[in-house]
Amino acid sequence: MGKYKIADMNIIMENSGDKTERRAEKYLYDYEGKPNFKLRIEEDQFQDLYERNLAKYKYPREIYTMQDFIYSFYGAGFSHNILEHNGCVLHSSAVAVDGNAYLFSAHSGTGKSTHTSLWLNYFKDKAVIVNDDKPCIREVNGELYVYGTPWSGKNDISVNDKFKLKAITFICRSDENWIREASKTEAISLFLTQSYKPKDKKHMELLLNMINKIFNKVKIYKMGCNISEDAVKLSYETMSKD
Repeated sequence: MGKYKIADMNIIMENSGDKTERRAEKYLYDYEGKPNFKLRIEEDQFQDLYERNLAKYKYPREIYTMQDFIYSFYGAGFSHNILEHNGCVLHSSAVAVDGNAYLFSAHSGTGKSTHTSLWLNYFKDKAVIVNDDKPCIREVNGELYVYGTPWSGKNDISVNDKFKLKAITFICRSDENWIREASKTEAISLFLTQSYKPKDKKHMELLLNMINKIFNKVKIYKMGCNISEDAVKLSYETMSKD
């Protein structure tokens, strides 16, 4: 049994597998009292769940291992439970500068990680990647914060820290750099596309409520960008405005 603090939540993860334990090591926290929630699946259920997942998504067994499945499964469990604690997980790469977090979301392979890595090159020690795949957004005492989580992409880039959420941008590839504020309708659609979507009504309502809180507090953008320092300048100068 492992005790963890993730997104300021005390969590227990049991039977979470080698990959999950390795990536969650920096989040270990030996707290006292009851956890906020527990993530646990019986070990004898894994094989059947794994086989069904392979069949459903047609993943190659040699590429998508049992440990990969368990890691993803517990990530989904975290995304589900955090909805009950004023939080949600957005598929994105989160970078922080001067205490403020900027999230860049897109389909896998679009270049969000490439873009945030350019922020590191541009801002040097002033910037840090909070999480490179599934950062958590939580409202705490009326403020929105971005947290690192163990579900951190193929390169396992995350920090066990939190930063104020400044803005979110949904990106696409483009030869020319451009950015504009997204309408509420398209922003909701984009957010839902890149979020964990619960199947039950209660948690779906919690997700929609959280999205509404985010949209009321920070600006949401759409951006087309290339791999250049100019793209960093444009996104930062636009997203960092009050």
